Amino acid sequence: MGDEERHRAEQETITSVPGIHPVLLDAYQRAAAHLADTHPGCTGLTWPVLAGIGHEESHHAAGSTITPTGDTDPPIIGPLLDGTGVGNNWTPHYDTDQGRWDGDTTYDAAVGVTQLLPAWWADHGADGNNDTRADPHNVYDATWSSAIELCTSHPEQQVDFTDAQDLHDALFRYNPWDTYVDNVLAHIEHYQQLTASTVPPGGSEQGRIAAEWALAQVGKPYLWGGTGPDSFDCSGLTMMAWHAAGVSIPRVTTDQVNTGTRVDLDVLAPGDLLFYDTGSGPAPSHVTMYVGDGQMVHAPSSGQTIRVEPVAGAYYSARFMSATRPH
Repeated sequence: MGDEERHRAEQETITSVPGIHPVLLDAYQRAAAHLADTHPGCTGLTWPVLAGIGHEESHHAAGSTITPTGDTDPPIIGPLLDGTGVGNNWTPHYDTDQGRWDGDTTYDAAVGVTQLLPAWWADHGADGNNDTRADPHNVYDATWSSAIELCTSHPEQQVDFTDAQDLHDALFRYNPWDTYVDNVLAHIEHYQQLTASTVPPGGSEQGRIAAEWALAQVGKPYLWGGTGPDSFDCSGLTMMAWHAAGVSIPRVTTDQVNTGTRVDLDVLAPGDLLFYDTGSGPAPSHVTMYVGDGQMVHAPSSGQTIRVEPVAGAYYSARFMSATRPH
């Protein structure tokens, strides 16, 4: 897929992405689609860019409910920026809003799903849902304001978000911390992959549920023996994914391989399990889950995070043993 085709695909309306509330997903898409209309010097912004920021800043409003109009309850308030190093912040940000947005009258804290500072909001906060008010605790306002900030932070308001260096620089201006930028770029890549390989039709409804649940765990760390909710090992991920679909399968890889029906690689369906001999224990020592379009999701090994990659990749293809379909 070329850059222009990818951009068009990412701008098409997506109604469901695992791990993102549909109202928030709508907010990401609206903000990205409208930026070029209001700021013609900034082109190519797509919803995965804003979703990458929202993932890193608030895990997509985790712990809050989102109303149909975009309000979050409870409000999303980051750590107090008191200069103690939280979030790589070593400079105290003293109160600028009398606690209006962050509830504290001594220090400021970043607010909203995309974590903007009250001092910034006072001058630049924007109304993203046309209700005549700009509220950082509304996801439409927050995402629209972040889209504007990514553009206007450039001195000439000239950003091509399809250019890797322009995108990197815009994210660095948003939060000048290399680790932050690297994390957001990884999230963006994940959502770009999902756009290209959202679980397609085919297979059973339970298999689709399992695959979508597993995809929602992408980015979480590998932990030997982990069965969630914050970390998983390879078979812990597949077991809990199928559990979410209402199907019980064994805990460990060497038992999972004997569960369900054997299937060939050319008839894989979402939710199918693929087994490999990676030499890290009794074979099969690793299991992944097929999610469609030639892609699989899995928890690789210690020090890595859950990710999506092609089934046909060189490393795993050379170690493939068999595939099964739980039921």
